[in-house]
Amino acid sequence: MPQATDHIATNHVLDPYFETLPGPQSGQAKALYAYWQGLRSGDDLPWRKHILMEDLSQLNCLDSIFILEPTQDGQDWRYRLLGTRIVAMYGGEVTNVPLREHMTQQEADVAIALSNKVRDTRNPLFLSARFVSGEHSVPIETMSLPILGHDAQDIWLFGGTFFAND
Repeated sequence: MPQATDHIATNHVLDPYFETLPGPQSGQAKALYAYWQGLRSGDDLPWRKHILMEDLSQLNCLDSIFILEPTQDGQDWRYRLLGTRIVAMYGGEVTNVPLREHMTQQEADVAIALSNKVRDTRNPLFLSARFVSGEHSVPIETMSLPILGHDAQDIWLFGGTFFAND
């Protein structure tokens, strides 16, 4: 299977998972991205401690956001914060559970490769996908934005997943 980052770099569909977007598309995604940009100081990444739940609530996206941190061994990622819409999408609470423990192997490999790409480049990643569950199929837009975790070397991801009908 080709590497996920190979597809992302050329803006092709990452079959069967994601297609890259040039930037945020939906109103909520644009608002969240603008919030992240407002937290930046020049080219420096914002810190996790500066992301305030009150601000996200005012943006009307608190239920659709996430914060991911790398696991201690650096081989996986886990959610530190997960909005209720995303919890419902997964069908249960997966906060603090490594991606490899709640996704299929192939899904986890892709999600980890994409997360690593954002961490390593320190550049945002905007994606569209189709969420399928049972008889339901709906387009989603998701983004991963790099942030500083506990120190200037520790890169976490902040973002949101928005359903097309929102």
